[in-house]
Amino acid sequence: MRVMIRGSRKPSNSSRHNLLILFIMKKSKVMIPVMTLGLAVGLAFANTANQSNGWIDLNGTPTQLSSDPCTGTGNDCKVRFEEDPNQQVFEVYTDITISDVKQSVSSETYILPGTPPSN
Repeated sequence: MRVMIRGSRKPSNSSRHNLLILFIMKKSKVMIPVMTLGLAVGLAFANTANQSNGWIDLNGTPTQLSSDPCTGTGNDCKVRFEEDPNQQVFEVYTDITISDVKQSVSSETYILPGTPPSN
C-alpha cells in the first residue's frame, strides 16, 4: 500500500484538462469582446451600397440633398423646393460629378420642404 504525502501528487490528465479549460475561459472573457469590436469596425467599412441622397446643380455648385425622394427607374428625377420664390426645378444627379441623372418611378417633380440650400 502506498502512502501519499499531501501536495506531492502530480496532477492527473483530467485536472490538467480542467486547468486548460479554465485558462481558455479566462482568456475568452477578454478576447470575445475584442474580436466582436474588430468585426463591427470591419463590417462598418465593408458596406459598398450606394446610399447617396442625390445631388443638384445649384448655380454651378454640386449640392447634396438631405433626403432622397427618387426611387425606382424609368424617368429622370426632378425636385422643386416648397419655399423657393423662383419655383426652380432641379434635376437630381447620382453623385458629385453631376453627370448622371438619377432615375425615378414617377415623372412628376418631387416637392421638398424648405428653400434651396445656399452656397
